[in-house]
Amino acid sequence: MHELAIAESILSVLKEHAKGKVNSVKLKIGEMSGVVPSALEFLFQIASEGTLAEGAALYIEHVPITARCDDCSKVFEIKDCCFECACCGGSNFKLITGRELFIEEIDVDERGFSNES
Repeated sequence: MHELAIAESILSVLKEHAKGKVNSVKLKIGEMSGVVPSALEFLFQIASEGTLAEGAALYIEHVPITARCDDCSKVFEIKDCCFECACCGGSNFKLITGRELFIEEIDVDERGFSNES
């Protein structure tokens, strides 16, 4: 289950960059990232126990799969695993979005936090 490794990586980033109690973390996760958001949320809550992120909310923005057709130049969203241009039906395209997996925002409360975690 790679969601546990992702949760631990998020906590590592938080430990390195957050200088206070973490209230929330906003992630962008693409549909093709292979991440199961509910599993990541569950494992993040468990992995964050006893850390500066304990009790922090995890907000996930889902990024759809989009592509640009090399034949007709249209940008389209790939739905239901239909990997062809929605405009011309071509299969010659480049993915634009859908593979993202990154921290977009960290909300930190710097007041009243002991940095001993």
